[in-house]
Amino acid sequence: MTINIEQEARRYARIVVTAMQSGYQGLYDARTETIYIADNLTPTQYRCVLAHEVSHAKHQDKGGHSDRYTEQRADVEAARMLISQADYVTAEILYGNDECAIARELNVMPWVIRAYKNWLHDSALLER
Repeated sequence: MTINIEQEARRYARIVVTAMQSGYQGLYDARTETIYIADNLTPTQYRCVLAHEVSHAKHQDKGGHSDRYTEQRADVEAARMLISQADYVTAEILYGNDECAIARELNVMPWVIRAYKNWLHDSALLER
């Protein structure tokens, strides 16, 4: 089951949609408890970037793209907010390993699919 990402975001921060510097789609400012989202995103990009920034807000992360671990955690948490396991399994049966087709089916960006697959892989390793 996926969550209402807007509602989840508002639990941790206020959301501001605005023009952003080139190369940035989203940013969480822990000092002001604000999530900034670029105003030129598609609805799918918006959902994915907002979910990623919600993870930063939940953890009160400071300082932009702080480190690889923090960014990977944010990607995985975003994927888990946006994708249900049943929907993912169905899409993978339909499209095999085609991450772009699975992403289109699940209304997320391909990086979200990669993060979800990494989470599945890591979860399977932990169960051993």
